[in-house]
Order: sequence, then structure tokens, then C-alpha cells
Amino acid sequence: MKEVCKNKIDIHAHSIITDCPDRTFVGFHSPEELIEKYDRYGIEKGFLLPLTSPEHRNFMMTTEMEREIAEKYPDRFYFGIGLDPKMIKNNLESDFTYLIEFYRSKGAKVVGEVTTNINFDDPMYLNMLSQCEKCDIPVIIHISPEVGFAYGVVDEVGLPRVEKILQMFPKLKLFGHSQAFWAHMGTNLDSESMKGHPEGKVEKGRLWELFTKYENLYGDLSANSGYNALARDEENGLAFIETFKDRLCFACDFCDLRDERKLPEWLDEKYLNGELSEEAYFKICRENAVRIFKL
Repeated sequence: MKEVCKNKIDIHAHSIITDCPDRTFVGFHSPEELIEKYDRYGIEKGFLLPLTSPEHRNFMMTTEMEREIAEKYPDRFYFGIGLDPKMIKNNLESDFTYLIEFYRSKGAKVVGEVTTNINFDDPMYLNMLSQCEKCDIPVIIHISPEVGFAYGVVDEVGLPRVEKILQMFPKLKLFGHSQAFWAHMGTNLDSESMKGHPEGKVEKGRLWELFTKYENLYGDLSANSGYNALARDEENGLAFIETFKDRLCFACDFCDLRDERKLPEWLDEKYLNGELSEEAYFKICRENAVRIFKL
């Protein structure tokens, strides 16, 4: 008899330990609130990702804050490293390797969520990413369709800058995330549709091409954007999962106390009814995270 995965790993989470203006507006979870939600969703552990760039927020969710939570609840959380390409010297001489190595020695598993709202191929991004590749640490990015739209690394329709990065840094494990990334599951996009959750059946879009061409591209399935990319056209979404099952990771990105996520139940249902293979299901829910992030 089939049983669903009850120890999923969430590679995209956020939590705070202090009151701040956005605490009541956005409603980020305390660690205890997040653990309660994890217990309901069958999630064993999560990656607490800092938010260290100022765009679209009025407080910093620092690496040290997420590290403190992870150290308080080591059986429930890992933590990530918050990097901004303008940190340290705000120029191309900034050395990020000592920060990466320091926090990795304390247990960090990933760089991200990277959100600085400048072009993804800006020389300062290239400097930072080259050092992430050198240190062999995965990077999770949030993509934005333009400078001045909320937050996130900037790319345009077709993700040409993402492709440039994948070409320049072939050993860098790059995790794509956000509406602007997952909207490319289909075709016929423009900069406005990149900001939302396109609906309806799709033809194989740009993501099929990029995942096929670049083995260093990975998928963070969090938030409504990841779920929507798979569920909007289930035949296409399930085919995508089976094709790229080694490079997709379960994630939730709970950003508000009111947030619920459809992805866990959807994956469980598709596995139980035989539409999703056992191999793909358990790789996405847990095994890929263990392997890729060396847990």
C-alpha cells in the first residue's frame, strides 16, 4: 500500500524572531508558527532563507537571524546565506568567499534567496556568482521582470540573462524561482504576464529548453508560482516532473500567516493515484534536497 512522504524537505522558507513593522502587515511566521504548519503538511525540515536586500521591504531578515532559529531548532531547520552583490565594497573587488565559507562552517546549505533588483548579468552579480561557483554552493534566486518591480534579479521574456549565467558558470547549481521564472513553462509571454500566474494549457515553453540544455539549472517549486506551473496543464506539468525529476525540489515559501500551499497535497494525490511515479515523487519531496545540498 502506498504511503505519502511525511518527511518532506522545504528548500524555501522564511521566519522571524522579533517584532517589526512588516510582522503585522506581511505576517512572516515565527519559528513556532512555521513548525506547526510543517507538522500539518508533513514537512520534516526547512531551509530558512535570509532577505538581506532592501527592495520591497523595510527590515532585513538577516543571515544571523535565520542561523539563530536554525540553531535553536536544529531538528527542523537549516539556514541559508544572505548575499547582495553590492555588499562589502559595492564594487567588483568584493570577496564573498570568506562569508560563504564562514557560514557554511556553521551549517549553511545554500546562498539565497537572492533578490537584488538589478540586471542578472550586471558585473557585480557576475563577481558574486563566480565566487559561489568557486565555493560549490547552490544559489536560489527570485526573478523579476524589470528594475523597479518589487524585488528580484532582473531578466526579460525568454530569460536570456539566466541562460548567460548558466553558460558562464557551468558548475554553479542555480535554482530558479518566482512568477517570472515559472511563467516560462508556457509560451506567448510578455513582461506583464511574467508578473503573475498564467492559466490554461500550454505548449512546451522556454523552461523545457533551458532545463534540457543546462544541467546546472534547478527548480525551486515554492509559492503559488511553482505549483501553478505544474498544475495549470497537468499533462504538461507531470511530463516536466518526470523528465527533470533529478533537478526539482519541493518548497513552500510561506510568507504570510494566512498562506496555505496546494503543492504538497497535489504531489501526494498524483503519486497515490498513479499519475506520478514513485521515483519522481520521493526525489522531489526529499531525496533531491538530501543529495544536492549534501544534507
